[in-house]
Amino acid sequence: MELIYAELSSPGPVRDNNEDFVGFWQPQTLEEKRSHGAVAVLADGVGGLNHGEVASQLAVETALQTFREAPDGKSPQQLLTQMFNAANLAVYDKGMEDHGKSRMATTLCIAVFRNNEVVVGNVGDSRVYLVHKGEIKQLSTDHSYVGMQQKFGLISEQDAKTSEHRNILTRSVGQDPVIRVDVEDATVGKGDRVVLCSDGLYTHVADNEIADIASRLSPAQACRQLVALAEQRGTDDNLSVQVIQINDVEEITYYRGAPMYHKPSAPSDGYELHPGQTLDERFFITETISRSGMATIFKATDLKTRETVAVKVPFMEFESDAGFYARFEREEEIGLRLDHPYILRFVPVEEHRSRPYIVTEYLRGYTLAHLLNNVRPMPEKDAIKLASRVCEALAYMHEHGVIHRDLKPQNIMICYDGTIRIMDFGIAKAEEGRRITFAGFSPAVGTPDYMAPEQIKGKRGDARTDIYSLGAMLYEMVVGATPFEGENLFVVMNARVTGDPVAPRELNPNVSPQLEEVVLHAMERDPAKRYPTAAAMKGELDNLAAVSLTGRCDRLQKPTALKNGWNKARWVVLAVVIMAIVFILLLLLILQRGPAH
Repeated sequence: MELIYAELSSPGPVRDNNEDFVGFWQPQTLEEKRSHGAVAVLADGVGGLNHGEVASQLAVETALQTFREAPDGKSPQQLLTQMFNAANLAVYDKGMEDHGKSRMATTLCIAVFRNNEVVVGNVGDSRVYLVHKGEIKQLSTDHSYVGMQQKFGLISEQDAKTSEHRNILTRSVGQDPVIRVDVEDATVGKGDRVVLCSDGLYTHVADNEIADIASRLSPAQACRQLVALAEQRGTDDNLSVQVIQINDVEEITYYRGAPMYHKPSAPSDGYELHPGQTLDERFFITETISRSGMATIFKATDLKTRETVAVKVPFMEFESDAGFYARFEREEEIGLRLDHPYILRFVPVEEHRSRPYIVTEYLRGYTLAHLLNNVRPMPEKDAIKLASRVCEALAYMHEHGVIHRDLKPQNIMICYDGTIRIMDFGIAKAEEGRRITFAGFSPAVGTPDYMAPEQIKGKRGDARTDIYSLGAMLYEMVVGATPFEGENLFVVMNARVTGDPVAPRELNPNVSPQLEEVVLHAMERDPAKRYPTAAAMKGELDNLAAVSLTGRCDRLQKPTALKNGWNKARWVVLAVVIMAIVFILLLLLILQRGPAH
């Protein structure tokens, strides 16, 4: 691949210092270009923290050094992972040198060019575009709060550019020791352009203008024209842009398509699955998404449909247990019954399976828990919109006889296409052959911060149990804290069954009285006093002005303090102890049974 590269980085017309930094590197020989490729890097230091210019330069230089020193044979995706990890740790460690007093952060986007494709990774809100025959496509994803608002249709693209929340990032490099990167790839041809730019530029220059200028002008002229246009329109931010023109592309045959299309090795019997293998000649495993105590979730390509999917595979030590296998089968059976845009979609597998596994759609986005770690409290209208969509999904589930029983922010995915998904149902159980409930892999049913009082008392619960959990999540969204907090699990559980949470408006006066009424209605300790259905709760969320104020906030009861005496707390302790004993007995039973014959 032959490239023509140009860059321009400027403090802009207002600022004295430039917190952006850019870099580019490509090898000289044709052999190195084929095996290693070229790379463009752009970073925008976070000005709200200290030393944004130091963070951006350190991130770019570390990424470039990591790329240059990487051995041949690594895929662009592997190189991106190494570059982002190295840059993140470098910025994080630099920020921690002064005992955390000089925390640093930066955005970072990287484009790797090899053979006939560009592979892009990004963290933050700097962007990467592909311009093909005058049409522009954004390859990166904005990890910003307004980006999420746009996906939900809460604000327009133009409003997002001037929003007061524009600078709130949901991800950045250097803020935490562990980083999560989004990766996208695209096939490129002769004449295509790839554009990297900071938000100071794209908030003042429209996408179609970027496409037009990059297509008509040489890379150097395009950089100057784009920066000049942003300055003319009154930008108050730093301005950085890189334009890479694809001047020539070799005809690729051996490497046609993505590396995953190569014939991989099949998994050997008796061994755990690993990336690079194909499961049952259909699912090519590309990477590990997560690993729990009983299963691994992989990202994979469905070779039958060419769809990217997630494959959940239990550890082999559990496959020989008939009870576990039956529960795993039921989970898939239940998942395949549910068909709603806000519920995780299960993929049917008719072929013979060599081992137990579940296939679902692959989601690109972040959890509500991740969002709440960065934005507390959420703006009320955003929280209402999200809760309303969860209500819609719950109403569908409940109508089909399904109770989740473990709703929590970690189980709500906010997707980049603006939708949500309720996920992570765990192992399914049939209740009296009529109703199906979901319990997680852990021995405790539910999560203490969001469990309904009846769950703590050991009852199975019903649709109103999910409504309580949603009320607890909505409370956290608009208040910025969980409804009950304490020094340990027992204190939180005791508070939930003996009292009510602090009224939301006492902790956040910006919460409207009507929304406070909805939250407290959903969180009534007595299930009979809650919304009878999720649809009823959605109806009030969608028409908040019509909500009648009943004075629930004035009737709240303060939780009874958990005493040291056994008589005062024995039922709470007993509930936890019983759950622990049951779990231990199940484990002993599994171990004693040994492998199935």
